[in-house]
Amino acid sequence: MKIAGIFASVAIVTSAIFPSNTTWAAGGSSTITVFAASSLTKAFNELGAKFQASHPGVIVRFSYGSSATLATQIIAGAPANLFASADVASMSSVVSEVPNPIRYVVNQVVLAVPKGSKLAKVSDLNGGTKWLQCSHTVPCGIAADAALKIEGSVTSSPVSLESSDANATAKLLAGSVDAAIIYKTDVIANASKLRAIAFSNSVASSTQYQLGISNLTFNSKNHWAKTFFLYLNGHDAKKFLSASGFTISQ
Repeated sequence: MKIAGIFASVAIVTSAIFPSNTTWAAGGSSTITVFAASSLTKAFNELGAKFQASHPGVIVRFSYGSSATLATQIIAGAPANLFASADVASMSSVVSEVPNPIRYVVNQVVLAVPKGSKLAKVSDLNGGTKWLQCSHTVPCGIAADAALKIEGSVTSSPVSLESSDANATAKLLAGSVDAAIIYKTDVIANASKLRAIAFSNSVASSTQYQLGISNLTFNSKNHWAKTFFLYLNGHDAKKFLSASGFTISQ
């Protein structure tokens, strides 16, 4: 997307999420609480640090985990200003708390292996290879199931089903398994240690992330949360996310 197009998209997002009659207090809390899918950890930590550096006194706090788990916490009353979900289903479950979310970025699961691994294709998971994936109920696991189903060449079973993408990545990096189905962005973040084997169907292996701002933010008139939301949708943040391996949603 061209720069002009990105700023046009931000303007559309602004008008859709923040109506013209929305008013915000001049002060308000200087702490922003963001619930985000664990696969966004590295990227959001860096973006949060950049935002804090340019806005002295503002604190951005992140709570990372499985999107489904974070959604359950939000429904139970956890005080999140923003929610970045790795799938549409998790965001849909909190529509009462986080209305009008936007399509944010797309990620893909891949078969990740250590740099020196002899594994070269997805079907190499057969024949005694120890591998794992995310649980069938979390976004990275749902995408893995869809990709494997269309691939149709894997007859072996994972040695474990992890509760989050972060756990799956950590076990692969620790050498607990020979391979893991994780997000492409995790491989890029660990490029010196891992390499990716892509699935044949890029659509099946993809998952749509969504980003929303909560009713809590509107009720508290936390204008810094609004500012950070717009920052995450700005040119610099989108450029950084793209370089990290995410595909920017149109």
